[in-house]
Amino acid sequence: MKGFMKTFVANRGQSLSMVVLVVLVLLIVGVLQGSISYSATFGALDNFIPGIKEDGPAADIWLGLQAILLLILLLFWILNRKRLLFKAIIIATGVFTFSLFLNLAALLDVLVNVSTQATETLLLDVFLMAISNILLFSIWYWLIDPPGLDEIPRDNEPCDFLFPQRGGVIAGHESWVPRYTDYLYLAFTTSFAFSPTDTLPLTRRAKMLMLLQSAMSIITLTGIAGGAIGKLAGGS
Repeated sequence: MKGFMKTFVANRGQSLSMVVLVVLVLLIVGVLQGSISYSATFGALDNFIPGIKEDGPAADIWLGLQAILLLILLLFWILNRKRLLFKAIIIATGVFTFSLFLNLAALLDVLVNVSTQATETLLLDVFLMAISNILLFSIWYWLIDPPGLDEIPRDNEPCDFLFPQRGGVIAGHESWVPRYTDYLYLAFTTSFAFSPTDTLPLTRRAKMLMLLQSAMSIITLTGIAGGAIGKLAGGS
């Protein structure tokens, strides 16, 4: 049994095995988004704003869709369907990113009417959204930048990001290629610096993604969090 599992994973290649990590990240994002109190889909908004229905059918449908997408990803990985898996990850990441936009809109909406007593909950939601932002855009960066999945030829595609190891020959890094964790670091620094740090975007799609992530971080961390802290200070 142990030999079978070793062969099973080995046959899927190093980068394809890394997809399991990406799927786990999407699962974490789903949990984080489901924990946001002020959500356009799930949250208990009626506790603070009258007339907003809590946990309606839309919430069940949305959660079911996310669960189905994660199961499809796992199935394609088990069946070793590389191209379908790559496309399914794009679709799943798009769905979770759309949910992130909905949550951002909901947070902006409730910021005006939220009571001082509920502001601490709003700050926790900001934290959950900030983590979701980093995780989702790390996947987007991994998706667009070659090599992605090694088994899918992308040799003729230009690199989207100029990592330091790509900028010149560095001893010990001659055969270096980026992995998902490199894009996680890129998304983290972009989220808090609001700009590139050690890794530069080279293509327009990379620049637009970084622009979008930075804009969402600015709205979340400075606009919403700043407004919530201001309410707390005014309430005290």
